[in-house]
Amino acid sequence: MRPAVAEPDRFSFPSGHATASMAVALSYAITFPRWTGPLLLLALAVGFSRVRLGVHYPSDVLGGQLIAMATAAGVWATL
Repeated sequence: MRPAVAEPDRFSFPSGHATASMAVALSYAITFPRWTGPLLLLALAVGFSRVRLGVHYPSDVLGGQLIAMATAAGVWATL
């Protein structure tokens, strides 16, 4: 199967979409704990879509999501 868009280049790390979606999901999850599950599933789906579309490697997505998690943990710790 051919990707719908160009293949990742050397500047694809980290995935900005995966980072942003996880950061937003975690921010809202802190504020609205009841929505944590669906928000995290949505953020993971965004990351999966980046790999599925062929625009990022799995390590790009995982790296972006880890950056978002570390940032959210740091913000949570300071609050």
